[in-house]
Amino acid sequence: MIRKAALLTLLTALLASPAGMAGTAAAVPAGPVAAAAAPADPLVVNEITPEVLRDAVAPVTISGTVAGTPGSYVKVMVRYSPNRPLASRNEMAAYLSEQGYAPSNYNTKVQATPLDQAGKLPFRFTVTPQDLRMSQAGVYPFAVEVTDAATGQRIAIERTFLTYAPKGEQIPKVKLALALPLVDRPHRADDATFMDDDLSPSLASGRLAALLQTAQDTGDKVTWFVDPALLDDVRVLSAGARSVRGVRKEADPAAGQWLNGLRGALTGKPVVATPYADPDMTALVHFGLDKQAAASVQRGAALASEVLGREIHGSTAWPAGGRIDRDTLDELAISGVTSVLLSGDSLPVRAPAPDDPAAFTSTPVTPDGAATLYSVADKPLTALLADPTLSAVLGGNVSAPGAAMLARQRFLAETAMIAFERANAQPGLPDRSAQPNQSTQGGPGGSTGSAKTSSPTVIAVPGSHLWTPDPAFVSGLLQAASAAPWLRMTSLDSVTPGRGEAPRDDLAYTERDRQSELSRSHLATVRKLERKAEAAATVTVEHTDLFHAAILRLASASFRGDAKRAASFAQRVKETIDQRITGVSVLDSPRSVAGSNGQVPVSVANNLDEDIEIRIRVTSGNKSRLAIDAPDGTYRTQPTRVLAGRSQLVNVPVIVRGGGGEASISVQLLTDGDVAYGNAVRVVVRATGYTGIAVVIVGAALVIMLAAVVMRVLRRRSRRAFPFDGTTAGGGPPEDRPDAVPAERTQSP
Repeated sequence: MIRKAALLTLLTALLASPAGMAGTAAAVPAGPVAAAAAPADPLVVNEITPEVLRDAVAPVTISGTVAGTPGSYVKVMVRYSPNRPLASRNEMAAYLSEQGYAPSNYNTKVQATPLDQAGKLPFRFTVTPQDLRMSQAGVYPFAVEVTDAATGQRIAIERTFLTYAPKGEQIPKVKLALALPLVDRPHRADDATFMDDDLSPSLASGRLAALLQTAQDTGDKVTWFVDPALLDDVRVLSAGARSVRGVRKEADPAAGQWLNGLRGALTGKPVVATPYADPDMTALVHFGLDKQAAASVQRGAALASEVLGREIHGSTAWPAGGRIDRDTLDELAISGVTSVLLSGDSLPVRAPAPDDPAAFTSTPVTPDGAATLYSVADKPLTALLADPTLSAVLGGNVSAPGAAMLARQRFLAETAMIAFERANAQPGLPDRSAQPNQSTQGGPGGSTGSAKTSSPTVIAVPGSHLWTPDPAFVSGLLQAASAAPWLRMTSLDSVTPGRGEAPRDDLAYTERDRQSELSRSHLATVRKLERKAEAAATVTVEHTDLFHAAILRLASASFRGDAKRAASFAQRVKETIDQRITGVSVLDSPRSVAGSNGQVPVSVANNLDEDIEIRIRVTSGNKSRLAIDAPDGTYRTQPTRVLAGRSQLVNVPVIVRGGGGEASISVQLLTDGDVAYGNAVRVVVRATGYTGIAVVIVGAALVIMLAAVVMRVLRRRSRRAFPFDGTTAGGGPPEDRPDAVPAERTQSP
């Protein structure tokens, strides 16, 4: 449905002006009706039946409502193009954008009719294809227009198409494949913490409830792309109590009901698993996170199969925005992907050379929806190319009155034109771009042709993975498509490149596409957290992927353009990983070592509930005082097992230099792959420069020496207090007198 902002502005101005819409405001009585506001939709076309015209004399009903200022006089008319249908989809687009010719007026009008007291005017037209002078099968422009009765100025117009496919007319078949996403943004950061409580209301009556209803209403030809991260979040929500930003919440029984309903709705239908958490694959590859990109593909298929209880493959990738470059294509091929679902304009058809006769053809043909792509893998990939126009119609907003009906008309007309383009290009079939014969049955001249026609394939997908469907619209669209004589529904996995596929240029991936990727700063955080998570996982004896899913969720394409939300998820994951890593620690209390060499004890505590195997690397922080007794000055251990809830002592050989003193050593825990586990810990070491035995010996000698000195002093004091009374003068023994002569000198020779 085309509603121009300029027309709405004009209508508002007219309704607000003193003259009013009909130029007779003075005749409009004052009172409550004068206060009525102009409605958002001055023209609503809510019925065109039948949607496909099959009989030249069968009535066609067009009805709707005009809204405006009560009592205003308006004209309502239908406008159509006699005799000549549109020749191509380019002409269709030009008509809708008012770039093409304007259809003639049909002679049935609502003449100078006033709006009622509620400001409404219902209208209804009944015509036939013959009345509209539809002379041949094709797509015809058709419009409903409202004008001011007095001035003839347009108030509003709705442009649409009528598709005429008379019975007995040979029209090439078009195979139609629809792919619908069942994807949501992540709700958990780490596995145990929900960052919001939005999932429950969405499952009960919001977007996810609408997706479930749509899945239940669609047939077995529609292909569903299911995000395993969403299934996992819903399963956790239904399984037991959970934490929502630190607040405990009980299990949600409605989540289990939704999951069971989805399993039933998808039974017997083609289902493809997206990579886990629907990641931004191009951003991951461009930032060098190829390992994570491959892991998301593998985890996605395995988890979807587990939750849905049937084998689900992930061999078809549907990247965010429907666009990738060569590097991403190669990574997907290496990861086991065999086909990629892309927007059709990401692999454009190569324009013919100026000297190529095809450059002068009058009837362009919509290319087939599949092409071949070559990568570094041994086998080529299939590019499944969604038609941009059909995808826009399928994924558009149809909440406005009449929008769903007009969207169906557009969808049917676009697919019919694809068939008519092929018919015009096929030898032996009538050329509908030529001036038609006036026959109303069997096409120009009544010819049905006899040549076989090809069956092109078109693919339609919603433009966004976070699509909010209108179940009634999707169901009605599928019913109309199934009833259209030129359409045949098919599943996506049956689409393959046909013979003589149109030559195409290389993958188109622009600078604007790169700018829309996840930011490099966020991806740098993801890389850092991935390394820390890997370290936390590999030190346990039984390796765990506790943080694997959390890291993959951080790469979700839903974080595009939402840096604040992405940062909050990353911060929560970081806190959880850090908490896990600090469960294994080095006790940093001071240590002592005596002597010129010895051993410093280092203790590693394991406060986790699992056994670990850890390496230890020790370096000196003060080599002039304390050196590590190892060839390269660094002490390394082999993997050391530390039991859960226990600690392990490791003796580090050291050499004391410079007389000792206070020094430090740096203790770094390592994984088995020599990756740092946590931060290095500084341990203070007090070095004395003496061994323990030396200290004892020296101490004992000092004690003995001190005792001898004390004894001598005491003895001298005793002699001065009590003089000696022997025969020798001087009060003491001869040897103590100052003038005494040694005995050996007094002896005669």
